[in-house]
Amino acid sequence: MTMKNIFEAAARTNVAGARRTESATTRNAVTTRKVAAAWILSTALMTGLAHAHHSYSMYDGAVYKVITGVIVRIVPNAAHFEMHIVPLNEARDALVRDESGDPQIWVVQMERAREAAEQGINRETFPQGTVLSIGLHPRRDGVTAGDRGDAGLYRCPADGVPEPGLHCDSVQGSTSFGHGEIPADTAGG
Repeated sequence: MTMKNIFEAAARTNVAGARRTESATTRNAVTTRKVAAAWILSTALMTGLAHAHHSYSMYDGAVYKVITGVIVRIVPNAAHFEMHIVPLNEARDALVRDESGDPQIWVVQMERAREAAEQGINRETFPQGTVLSIGLHPRRDGVTAGDRGDAGLYRCPADGVPEPGLHCDSVQGSTSFGHGEIPADTAGG
């Protein structure tokens, strides 16, 4: 092979290599654009889902239901602290039961567990069997659940329950947690 042929072969290789490199660069640029577009789309979707998760449209913000009842379970989820409560009847001497005779459990969604802890709301301050009163915005679909919103939360003293029709904020020695007062019950029952 002559030097001319070697240079021509080298030139062809460089041209072919350049084409391969250009082709690879183009493919990489297209891939990068596709990945970026997918990332932007997924971020937008996740942001939408995050907003949907934090939507309170399932709760009737114009209505307050006040529950005085007994803690049966605390769920300190990172996203939303939950209290599972069985209401006391108006006479404050029995648990409210559903049609099948089982205790009617209400799930009250609150702020994040960290924020609840900052207000002193945790498993130690609300052990199973604690009597409390809380206002909540009930779910629109009739599920026995609600969101605390800005309503008050009061724990009755260990040896006391409210008088018939009243709530823990009326019991001497009760403790208030967080912000707000017990609102007027506008749920109608």
